[in-house]
Amino acid sequence: MAKIMIRQIILTTLLVLSWGVADAAAPAEKGAYIGAGFGSTELDDDGIFRYEGLTLDDSDSGFEIFGGYKIFKHLAVEARYADFGTFTVTDPFWGESVGFDVSVVSIHVVGIIPFADSGWELFGQLGVGTIDFEIPGEFSESENAGSAGMGIRYSFTENLSMGLQLDAYAYEEEGDWGETYDIGVVQTAITIRFSF
Repeated sequence: MAKIMIRQIILTTLLVLSWGVADAAAPAEKGAYIGAGFGSTELDDDGIFRYEGLTLDDSDSGFEIFGGYKIFKHLAVEARYADFGTFTVTDPFWGESVGFDVSVVSIHVVGIIPFADSGWELFGQLGVGTIDFEIPGEFSESENAGSAGMGIRYSFTENLSMGLQLDAYAYEEEGDWGETYDIGVVQTAITIRFSF
């Protein structure tokens, strides 16, 4: 996971530098935007599968699409769909495996800290959503989840920017005997965004 994240940081930095700092522009102070991202995902099951004697392949790649409205230069609201990929649970005794897909639909409040007119912005988000777990054709479950995240973004023009962000989604799952598990999914993604 750490190697993937480091590669994404390096790739984003190289893309930004190759465009040239002289081309930086202050992002639009308000207005609608849309975007998409791609990156690595990791599922934290808090030991629920180990408790049942199973093993979990807890990493994959995923994508997201989003749209929002920047109310003013320090605040935006955003809706998002993220597909975290497929995670595999294996029963080592029987040697059988099953994959399940994880996705989320969510809304977020985004706080933004611009660095003057340099084109750089730091941002953080808090949100809520519905996270879905599905074994295609066999099983589906939805849970309400909270979300938090942060990232950095660079604007090439007033309307076009690229960023690197880390987002986490979490909820509590109750076990068969009343115990609780903190289930979480983390996504590290490179994003591109277009403002209107």
